[in-house]
Amino acid sequence: MITTAKPYFLNNDIIFKNTFNKEDALKRLLEETLDLKVNEIFSANTEMPVDYKNEKIKVLDLIVVTDKGTINVEVNNDYRDDIYIRNFLYFCKLISSHLKKKNKSYNNVIQHVQLNITWHLQNYFSDINMKKRKKIEFYIMEPESRKKIMDKIFKIVNINMDYYKNIWYSKDEELIKKENPFIMLLAASSYEEMDKISRGDKLMEEISKDVKKYNIDPTIANELAELAAIENENEIWENTIRERAIAEGLEQGLEQGLEQGLEQGLEQGLGQGKKQGIQETAKKMLKDGLDLNTIAKYTNLSAKEIKALE
Repeated sequence: MITTAKPYFLNNDIIFKNTFNKEDALKRLLEETLDLKVNEIFSANTEMPVDYKNEKIKVLDLIVVTDKGTINVEVNNDYRDDIYIRNFLYFCKLISSHLKKKNKSYNNVIQHVQLNITWHLQNYFSDINMKKRKKIEFYIMEPESRKKIMDKIFKIVNINMDYYKNIWYSKDEELIKKENPFIMLLAASSYEEMDKISRGDKLMEEISKDVKKYNIDPTIANELAELAAIENENEIWENTIRERAIAEGLEQGLEQGLEQGLEQGLEQGLGQGKKQGIQETAKKMLKDGLDLNTIAKYTNLSAKEIKALE
């Protein structure tokens, strides 16, 4: 039997997507995070419609079409500076895709909500004290009057998972009872925690069982193992590029320092050498068949600069 090296929980997008493919679990998730009553779920998938045949399919965590509108659910567990930009751009595309060719009327655009279930939310909003904030909602708003604009079709809701995680770890029984145990279940990081939080709640107990089952399901376990390998490979590439750039930058700096003076050579040569080192690394990555987006991510070179190295 294939198993993962470590257990994954609901903060992992693969486990999350497979667990919440059941309508009762998904309905409760939406109702308790968005404070609304969902009467009907028409469809739920992870593929965003594309405009052209040659355009790559955009894979999101979950797109749910309900009687309350379309809801894009995103699980953001690892902090990355660009994740909210990426989510926002895909969200805008999701809204625009609602205008089908057969129905080009802006009057019929239904409400779209992006639900971000996010850990480390404080990192994204460093100017806001997140310790006591359960969620942050964003709308388009007129600055002076503070009037919401287009709120009937556009809203972003950020759930602060660290808030619920901290409450659970505080072991304050009264406070835990007051808060939402269902959302707290999403913050659990062990089977024992999931069992304790879900005890006595039939649906939550089923979700806990599903998480355990998916960790040993051969198909899903393979997917999780591949994800872990990619994450590890990305870390190796980051370390490799950093070390190469530093080493080659120092060498270039010392060579130029002999001619121009040690102080000036180190200052200018390090910068130039680091750039040359990164370019050489990018060339090797191209030769190994890595795509432009991956190379750009780990070298900070633009697509144009990378293409020029081919």
